[in-house]
Amino acid sequence: MRGVGIGTSQIMDYMVQQSGGYNNVGFTKKDLYNHVDADRRVHLRDGDAEGALAYLCGKSEMDPSFYYKYNVDEDNHLANLFWADSTSKLDYSCFGDVLAFDTTYRTNAYKKPLVILVGINHHHQTIVFGSALLVDESVSTYTWVLETFLDAMNNKKPLSVITDGDKAMRKAIKRIFLDSCHRLCAWHIQRNAFTNVHVKDFTNHFSKCMFMEGTVEEFECAWNDMLEMFNLHGHKWVTDIYAKCSRWAEAYLRGHFFAGMKSTQRCESMNAYLNRFLKTRLKLFEFVKHFDRALSRIRHNEAKAKFETHHSSAVLTTKLYALEKYAGTVFTRQSFLKFRDEMKNAELFFSVSTENHGGYRVHTLTKFRSPDKIWKVCYGNSDRSMKCTCMMFESVGFPCPHMIVVMKIEHLEEIPETCIMKRWSKLAKETVQVHHDNESQGDATNIIRYGALSSMCSRMSYFASQSEKAFEEARCEIQRLTCQMEELCKYSVEESEREDLKATKHHVRDLIIVKTKAFSLFSSSRSNSIANLCLIAVESQWEGVELESMKSDLRI
Repeated sequence: MRGVGIGTSQIMDYMVQQSGGYNNVGFTKKDLYNHVDADRRVHLRDGDAEGALAYLCGKSEMDPSFYYKYNVDEDNHLANLFWADSTSKLDYSCFGDVLAFDTTYRTNAYKKPLVILVGINHHHQTIVFGSALLVDESVSTYTWVLETFLDAMNNKKPLSVITDGDKAMRKAIKRIFLDSCHRLCAWHIQRNAFTNVHVKDFTNHFSKCMFMEGTVEEFECAWNDMLEMFNLHGHKWVTDIYAKCSRWAEAYLRGHFFAGMKSTQRCESMNAYLNRFLKTRLKLFEFVKHFDRALSRIRHNEAKAKFETHHSSAVLTTKLYALEKYAGTVFTRQSFLKFRDEMKNAELFFSVSTENHGGYRVHTLTKFRSPDKIWKVCYGNSDRSMKCTCMMFESVGFPCPHMIVVMKIEHLEEIPETCIMKRWSKLAKETVQVHHDNESQGDATNIIRYGALSSMCSRMSYFASQSEKAFEEARCEIQRLTCQMEELCKYSVEESEREDLKATKHHVRDLIIVKTKAFSLFSSSRSNSIANLCLIAVESQWEGVELESMKSDLRI
């Protein structure tokens, strides 16, 4: 019961209830606490750090593609620790185009910051690519994390990165992810606008500038108009944030793929969920075990979403029956719903002119009640490719309403292949292309094999859990196959290498308690808490849809 996070006091209450009273339990609460403490000491007889590393080493024996790495300080205390299992590596090979990471605190007894690197899968669920415990929050530490992360992921770099704007993170990203587009979290920027500029209605106008779907020139005009309106030409925070507008303004970021993510709220939600499992009193050995337990519960949601995608039919609600039905066969359930929303938005747009240019046509569109706005869609006659000036497809990965209008004009009954991004389709994880160097070819092959088997087993586990008979039959078959696979596998060489490594490895000392910026955050006054509550009304203007999506991701 302790292994699944139940407290000692709650275990005692359960024992009392089951036995019919304290007199029937046979031991006191003090005896139970002593037993739990003795059991913990047995596991940690070689030290907390050594126990955690032994646990991770054991996972690597069960999962050949499991990756973990650590370093120590000058006194041989464990400093930084990074780990990622084969499922995380497979997910990154499929959905590693966008990476978001943030730091959370108060998850372990050593007060070490926890960094979780996350992304979004084809079911629009939050997925974990890797995790790290840090000795501090310096540039060198974040650089080590990102370098180790790349080593684990066969040097595949993300197209885009989202962070909360921490200076050390930003410098490390600039050093390691040279070609990645770095976006600052919109939620944090909007909160800072509310905190630093105490002018009525400023935050609303600032948000409009941030999220306006226009050109850079239109953004600059809107920004200058806002400065004139509120007389903020010399305001320090406004001047400083404008200098970073290329990393937060939608006008500058459009065309860069972010999979619809505009903030680190998925990280925040993941942190809040993990806090249900991770407590400040946890030793490192207990921490890594509870983290795995939380991660397995999160991943169970993907199996459920996959089942719903493959065993449910799309409900058709538009007049474009053929196009909508085809979308239901290509996209996952959640992706289909988002595409259908764009189909409904397409009703507001119509074509005003068409120009023929040999092998392609250019359709000019406008919007109902907005005749001054125009969009141009270039349509290729031979390959049916499309490119729109709004650049929504390049930014989000779904055909924009303007493209859907052109599909109607061209009488297309299927979405062109060039307008389908595989990462949102049902086949996103079916055939995985892993980029790797020659020396890591064997490891990449193992990732593909393990990922394929894990995907099939997840589906099987879902069906087997629906009845007692199915559960018993599946369990017996799994045990039989496990024994058979163990006989086929030859680990003699790897085991001897591990034994040699253990024999020569220096004893890693336990961690030391660190001080981070979290202390100042958690000691804030009650007035700051009230101010944060006031932000809810402001933030809800733009993050409602994204938050609802993340809540469904983490719902158990």
